[in-house]
Formats: sequence, C-alpha cells, structure tokens
Amino acid sequence: MRWGIVGHGRIASTFLDAARGVGHEVAAIVGREASRAAVFAANHGIGWAGDELTELVSEVDAIYVATPHSSHRDVAVVLLGAGVPVLCEKPMAVNASQVRQMVEAARSSETFLMEAMWTRHLPVFAAFRRWVDEGRLGEIRMVEASFGFSAPYQPTDRLWAPDLAGGSLLDVGIYPLTLAELAFGTQPSSFDAEAELSPDGVDARLRLVANYSTGGSARLASAINTDLVPNGRIIGTEGIVEIPEFWRAERMTLTSLSGEKVDEVNTPHQINGFEYQIVETARCLEVGAVESPVVTWAWSTTMAETMDEIRSRIGVIYPCDREFL
Repeated sequence: MRWGIVGHGRIASTFLDAARGVGHEVAAIVGREASRAAVFAANHGIGWAGDELTELVSEVDAIYVATPHSSHRDVAVVLLGAGVPVLCEKPMAVNASQVRQMVEAARSSETFLMEAMWTRHLPVFAAFRRWVDEGRLGEIRMVEASFGFSAPYQPTDRLWAPDLAGGSLLDVGIYPLTLAELAFGTQPSSFDAEAELSPDGVDARLRLVANYSTGGSARLASAINTDLVPNGRIIGTEGIVEIPEFWRAERMTLTSLSGEKVDEVNTPHQINGFEYQIVETARCLEVGAVESPVVTWAWSTTMAETMDEIRSRIGVIYPCDREFL
C-alpha cells in the first residue's frame, strides 16, 4: 500500500515506522504549513509534501489522519468525499455529532473509514476475549485502569487548548474506557465523574466510577497534569487479569483469587503496536470492506456519545460543540 499522512506530529513518526515495518510505503505528507511538511518529509525520506489535501489524493491508496482532534472531522470528510480510505487517529472526532457526519460521508461515498483505536487490535486482547469466553475469569465484577502523564501547562498547546479539544479524556481517558468496554462488551449504563479543570476549562484530571448493565463496575482515571500508572486490572469471580501498560499491551497474567498464577500471554509487538491496525486496514481494502469489524462505526459513535456525556457532567465544552447546540 501507498499511504499518505495528514499531520506531522510525533504520532505520525510512530505510524510511519509501523507502516514501513509491514512493507508499506509512506509516499506523501500534508501539513498546515508546506514548509514544515517539507522538513518532515526530508527528515523521514518521504517523496512528496504539501499543504493541500486535494493534491494528496492522487498520490496514495489510503490516508492516516494525525492532526489535532479538532480537525479530524473536517479533514476526513474532504478525503472521504474524494473516495480516499481514511484511518483516523483516536478519538474519531471531538463529539458524537461529528463522528456521525464522518460515518455518513463514508457511507455515502462507499469509502473505508476506521478510528485508529490501536489498542483494540492488539493480540493480547484477542487472547483476553478468549479467556472471558472460556469462563476463566467467571463473571467480571470490576475493571481498574488509569492513564496519565504530567505535561507543562501551555495554553496554546493541543493538550490544553479548548480550540484544539484539549484535556485528558479525549487524549488518554479514552483508553481506560476502551479497556472497560473490552471487558464488559458495552458502554457504561451509569457513572459518576469528577474532574479538575484547567484555567481554560479543559479536564486536567478526571476520575470516573462507571456501572455496567452486566452488573460490574469500573474505576477509571486520566490526567495530563499527573503521572498515573497505566496498568489495567480486571477482576472476575474466578480469576484476576493484570495487564501492564494496557493501552499498548504486550503481556498479561491470569491469577486465581488466592494469587496463584494460572496463565500468561506474552506477545511482543513486531514493530511498535501500530502495525496491527495498518494490516487490518489493508485487509479491509483488499476485500472491499468499508468498515472494520474490529473498530466499527457503531463503536466509534457510542464511545463518542459516552465521552460527550462525561464532558457534559464535568462542564467541559469546546467551541466546536456549539455548532450542534
């Protein structure tokens, strides 16, 4: 495959390494400033760079959108309208209304679209679901997960700026929510949330206690001003699963309730973990699918709806939300 990338932040480099690692080509890159895109291209051996999306279309088979959250919808809708397959960095968009617009654009043009929630593609979680289906955990009662780091407060940085949909929830809080969804197979039926807001009104730190229709619950946390240990723990009536660095998981352990190790999985990434979603995109395009069963359009929509409700409870409203009010 020949890939294009829109955006040239750090995550673009991670994607590029994974794509090349599975034998794909990254042929072109677009950025808001042609000069910065050209520097990125020169530093990474990419043959074409520019600042116009329409010029990128003819150069590639699919495009990875790696811009700030606030522009995901606008970039993807243009590309999908031109019939270009899109792998869009998580979160799919700032809110559920934007996600629905993206899905409608993909459906109307019959063009592939997938949210790049790479965690859902990791082999560890395929093994985890097998353990659950085999009843090795019994009934899942509790999920505990957190993901946070300490970033300096810079009002114009994408992590902190409301115009760029900053805050911990959309950036890293989506990962604990994803782990809980993988465990319970559904979004929360109810929850309590509390947050520490920045001076500009984005969530610097968030804590969530969520209840699920299966009878279990989750204690989840995210932060951009505090280092939190990114480990996941799933507690069932028959066993406990520990997943170090669950968001990029390479291993997990199953223990009995008494603490005895029962089983473990160790699946080191071939490259950096992004390769699995890249391979899945290629598989879907090869068979003519416009939607992946790993990260469906419905999954992206319901996750966005959940995060919309969380933001509503804690009082985080972005400027782009107002177009739907």
